[in-house]
Amino acid sequence: MNKAFIILIIITEINYLYLSPVHPSKNKNLKKSSKIKEDRKLDDLSDDIVIIHLNDVHCGLNDTIGYDGFVLYRDELKKKYKHVITADVGDHIQGGTLGAISQGTAILKLMNKIKFDVNLIGNHEFDYGIEQLDYLNKEMTTKYICSNFHKTEEDKPYFDPYKIVEAGDKKIAFIGALTPLTYSKTYLSTLLDDNGKPLYDFYADHDSLASIVQKYVDEVRGNGVDYVILLTHIGMDVEEYTSNDLVSRIQNVDAVLDGHTHKVYAKTSKDKNGKDAYFTQTGTKLANIGQLIIKPDGTIENSNIAAVSEPSDTTGAKKVTRGKVETWVNTEMSDFIDELWGEYADELNIDVGEVDFDLKVFPEGITDSHANFCRKQECSLGNLCADSFKSVVQSDVSFLNGGSIRTDLKKGKISRKHIIDVFPFFNSVFVKEVDGQAILDALELGVSKLPSASGGFPQVSGITFDVDTSFNSTVVTDSNGVFQEVTGKRRVSNVKINGQDLVKDKKYNLSCSSYIAEGGDGYSMFAKFQSVNESIFTDSDSLSHHIKYNLNGKIPEDYNKEESTRIFIDKPSSETTDNGGNNNNGNDNKANDNADDDNRQITRIKLNGEYLKKYGILSFLLLFVLF
Repeated sequence: MNKAFIILIIITEINYLYLSPVHPSKNKNLKKSSKIKEDRKLDDLSDDIVIIHLNDVHCGLNDTIGYDGFVLYRDELKKKYKHVITADVGDHIQGGTLGAISQGTAILKLMNKIKFDVNLIGNHEFDYGIEQLDYLNKEMTTKYICSNFHKTEEDKPYFDPYKIVEAGDKKIAFIGALTPLTYSKTYLSTLLDDNGKPLYDFYADHDSLASIVQKYVDEVRGNGVDYVILLTHIGMDVEEYTSNDLVSRIQNVDAVLDGHTHKVYAKTSKDKNGKDAYFTQTGTKLANIGQLIIKPDGTIENSNIAAVSEPSDTTGAKKVTRGKVETWVNTEMSDFIDELWGEYADELNIDVGEVDFDLKVFPEGITDSHANFCRKQECSLGNLCADSFKSVVQSDVSFLNGGSIRTDLKKGKISRKHIIDVFPFFNSVFVKEVDGQAILDALELGVSKLPSASGGFPQVSGITFDVDTSFNSTVVTDSNGVFQEVTGKRRVSNVKINGQDLVKDKKYNLSCSSYIAEGGDGYSMFAKFQSVNESIFTDSDSLSHHIKYNLNGKIPEDYNKEESTRIFIDKPSSETTDNGGNNNNGNDNKANDNADDDNRQITRIKLNGEYLKKYGILSFLLLFVLF
């Protein structure tokens, strides 16, 4: 009997050691928040350096994980690690209702409350103009960094090129770099002088971009930093300039916190010497939190966190469901976000109308901007938005970029907030008198990236046309992505203006956003024409007015269709030219649709009753055999 009692004690201890979720030896394997007391001494905390980062939040204050979830996750990490650093990789003040309606000041308040350690500027930080950007940077607790943005008459960067953060006895340099395509991704009028000459420069050449970044890498290495991390609002494998191409031209960089392309990945890519650099991007709208861990021996791990687990102490926290994601958030930060929304509630709740069906721009469950239907084909919401421009200002035709349409318009009541979610830029609506040739060139530029998605893809009203993608585009752009010419066969043919053949030298009144009128997305062909007038309407005002008054508050079933009625892709083109040029604008790059496969999501290990049931039965059987 003594023998049985001893064996039973041994089996019980084995179950405790290997199965108990509360045994200290198990906590190190759990990826979810460990139950660690807040009063632990600093010496008890891990020496690992943890850097958590966001990119392209685009005013998604409480989308998915949300800023309130980010704060909770940060605070939980601080209970385990001595050194926790936070970084934002750009495009945070624009892309949603609160950013648009407050010109970024609401997001400024939020970021100051969170107190990020490092902030990179994104191309959409320019959307409210240089003066507003200067104001926001002045008021921001943590100033912007960027190494490759400067005034043309000055060599020094406009913002500090880097920031050094100390973590114990280690120094980490964060160097910022912004896509050189910013010229074609924001308002040219804010970047050009009265004569159309650039006031600023982004080093829009692969070698010069690499050279300026390498200059600051060498500088901080010379100052004795232990690690160099690039913050790149550039992205991988989508546009002409890519973060992995940049790193392949430089050396002595340890990791890259990436952004701009709204992709999700945690991978490595080689520098010029063949050394691995760790790349992480988190998608958009806080779908993930990026995490980089630097071990005391210099080992680096990168991953993405898709949800925040239950904290060690649920006081001041709550569990929420956002979309299909269950996550935990910080209650105080959640309340602060609600207060920000409350400041604009009266304006946002104004009734506009209703719709009996979804006007979708994204596949179900996907918010990656490159999956936006309006960026590569005719879309019903694009038709509605283009019709609103044409109708409100009574133009012959209207033209808008698909990238300006940011989200679905869902079935049900439509409020002012829903409209601003669709059109968060507050662009003015312009009317320009342009010739038919300019329209032809604009359409050709707009479809030049097909089959890849492009923010410049045209959504139109009063125009129909065919597109042939069986050959490469012959559109030529400069290093900033601005249209120069068409050197060969055209993809666009059979262009009709309100049912009549387009005439190249005929003048047409064309309505478009101020962004397109001023050359955004490379549409330089419109910039040379004088404006007939600037409407009193913004893009969102135009859409609201059109629905409420022109459509009597009800979007008709005519927009509830998937088939094309304006843009017919892959009908053979009958138009040819005598000049058979080559496509040298870098449009062969394809979006890396498999980027999500590179995620290394943190796994949540859960020891549940099935394990205990299984091993409890084994223990009983062992006793039965022995006795």
